[in-house]
Amino acid sequence: MLGEAERVAELVVTLACIWSSPLRVTLYLGLLWAKLGPSVLVGVTLLLVLIPVKSAVERKAKQLRRTHRVIREKSEQLIKEMLHKYQALKLLTWESWFFQRVTESRTRELEMLRIQGFLTAFSMLDSICMPFLVIFSSLGAFVLVDDGNVLTSSQIFTSVCFFRLLRPPLLEFLGLFSVLKQAQQSFCYLEKIFLTEDLGTSQFLTKGATEESSADSTQQPCDECQEKQNDSDEKRDHYHFRNEFREACWLYLGAFGWHWVSVCSLVYLSVCAVSLAQDGVLCMWTGEAKEVQGLDGWKELRNSRLSAYALLGLLQAFLVCCAAYCLTCGSLKASRTLHTELLSDVLHLPVHSQKMNTRKLMQALTQDMQVIDEELPKHLHSILKSLLDVLSTITLISFIIPVFSLAVCPMIILLLHIQSRISSTHMQIRNMEANPAVSLTSLARVTQCAEASLSGPEHRAVCLKHCLQAFTQNLLLKYNTINTESICVCSWVVLWFDGVAGIVLLLVSLILLQTQPESGLVALTLICSFNIKEALHYCPQAASVITTDMLSLQNLFDSAKAEKEAEWTVNYRPPYDWPQHGEVKFRNYESEASSDGTPALRGVHLTILKGEKIGVVSRQKTDTDVLINSLFRSVEARSGALLIDNINISRMGLHDLRGRLQIISQVPVLFSGPLRANLDPFAEHSDAQVWLALELCHLKESVQQMPAQLLHPVQRTALAFSFGQRRLLCLARALLARVRILLVEEPLHHVDPETEDLLQQVIHAEFKDCTVLFLSQNPLSVLHTDRVLVLDKGQAVKFDAPSTLLQQGPLFSQ
Repeated sequence: MLGEAERVAELVVTLACIWSSPLRVTLYLGLLWAKLGPSVLVGVTLLLVLIPVKSAVERKAKQLRRTHRVIREKSEQLIKEMLHKYQALKLLTWESWFFQRVTESRTRELEMLRIQGFLTAFSMLDSICMPFLVIFSSLGAFVLVDDGNVLTSSQIFTSVCFFRLLRPPLLEFLGLFSVLKQAQQSFCYLEKIFLTEDLGTSQFLTKGATEESSADSTQQPCDECQEKQNDSDEKRDHYHFRNEFREACWLYLGAFGWHWVSVCSLVYLSVCAVSLAQDGVLCMWTGEAKEVQGLDGWKELRNSRLSAYALLGLLQAFLVCCAAYCLTCGSLKASRTLHTELLSDVLHLPVHSQKMNTRKLMQALTQDMQVIDEELPKHLHSILKSLLDVLSTITLISFIIPVFSLAVCPMIILLLHIQSRISSTHMQIRNMEANPAVSLTSLARVTQCAEASLSGPEHRAVCLKHCLQAFTQNLLLKYNTINTESICVCSWVVLWFDGVAGIVLLLVSLILLQTQPESGLVALTLICSFNIKEALHYCPQAASVITTDMLSLQNLFDSAKAEKEAEWTVNYRPPYDWPQHGEVKFRNYESEASSDGTPALRGVHLTILKGEKIGVVSRQKTDTDVLINSLFRSVEARSGALLIDNINISRMGLHDLRGRLQIISQVPVLFSGPLRANLDPFAEHSDAQVWLALELCHLKESVQQMPAQLLHPVQRTALAFSFGQRRLLCLARALLARVRILLVEEPLHHVDPETEDLLQQVIHAEFKDCTVLFLSQNPLSVLHTDRVLVLDKGQAVKFDAPSTLLQQGPLFSQ
């Protein structure tokens, strides 16, 4: 529904083109006919013939985007799974496995982007080289159809200008039909919804009212004080944004590759130089035509200049393709580098981190990366081309008429001032869009109106007033958004830059009247002065959207600065067969407090002998959680030491530690992918060993009944395995890992007792030489263990045999 409303809102801008586009096309064709006669139809015909080619390329690009969307959705699901099961991923030390899976999916994404980047070359050829083809065909037809047709400076100037003005409204006019058809479909869809008697909107409206009331509750009573506070915050945010914007720019350029930055700048500058040379050839042609004597001399000059003009066109097409290639290679390198660094940073975050904002990380890895992948390269192309067009044009005009250079500095200052106003307005619009109170106002008011309509006409009138105010705010926001983002459409920004372009043209005309150079230079200078108008239109638009794109890059930059956990590997490496016995010693151990609210261990001093089966009982699950965090170093030691086989675990890297431990969590975690990869992701064991582990866990028959057996996708078998069977799969994973220390959390209540008894039987049979810690909140479930450790508020209050503890009375003090 939102998308359909957006199309209807954008129709307001399109309606003006219904009458303006045909009028402009007719006017420009009439003026061109007066200068070139029927030859103008050659260029127009070529323009119309190439439109189906452009449509075919756009359809192909649309198909590629659909394919890319499917691949991207799979990548997003993989990243979502990674963040959702982050703790299990970290404790299993499977970061590199998931990193490889996400990277492989990311490689398929980048391959689609590479193909789309090559199609970008056609788009650049269409926008840059198409005007050349139209002008070349029309002027060539004019001079070749009759040897008596000699081009003049007036014909050159007006033809070049009007042909470049003709193309946009002609394409707009041909594209109006599809836009109007989509708008009609949107109208029909919205009409069908609004005329339905039962909208199913009661929950929707109630949610809007709740969010509106919460938004209203956060508003300050003093509007004047709040306005001053907002102004102050805006200034601080603006200063902070400028600093982060510069940092984000340097970050992206570094990822882009300075060699690609240099090559891209050089190629784009060459494209601009060739474009100016094309106009220069035409203008020189008119000046030389006056000095030619006889028909043969004219033909020779005509053929040589047409050949030079055509060669420049071929060179321009080659350079445009080079520009598209360089931009695609650089942007793909930047996307690959930034995504790899961000993914690595995310996988190095602590298990319990204050910076672990799952929603923000998901946005950075998906939405923000999508902006960097697809939007930023297009906007870089726009700003680089338009900026070089402006600079090269000003340089050429200053070279032809040096007096004009005196006006360059004031003009640049004026442009920068206007651009600053545009960027400020654009950021204000973005802040308004991000404000939940503004976006939910209309919804809540409609809710109030729906409720008040049942109370009487007085309440209905007040409600209607509130509704109109709310809709006015949203429409104002939408109007400013359209005018800010669609700068090429009629808006106040266009008026400013049209004024600057008019000033430039006026100054150039006045200077030319005083200096009176030859006609060819006059035509070239006027063409350059006229072309600066289009470049000035695109430059602020590209700069504004790049400013918005950099917000996505800043999110990546913020994620990269988040705190990291300890190193995965360090210089000290434990022996390969460590731990041999699985003896665990706590020596006056105190842990740091976890950021997730888990209490810290305090003064724990005990020894767990090798091969012992220990029951760990606590009143609250947080006590057993802190023990897990301490053993896996999810939290670090504040004082004391935790030794496994007489080696302090703080000396080694996290992977060396966590890779020698295993845990069967309260909620067993299986990842998407083949079943075998969930048991042995790094293919360290043979199929026979995997089948043996499944057989020992009484799962072999169940897996053999599946179509693909070990290679069957786990996401399809989520319902095939019961909760208890998934715990058994985690046990099979621990069997393959051949660990000496195993932690087993108490299962949830809906696990069938038979399966849990089977799990304990397998543990006592297959892990008889291993140290096993059974963590529970139910003392009766750990009576089968050798000793029981009672934790209370981070302290070890009791540690003895189950029978001894039962004789001593209650385990927990009241």
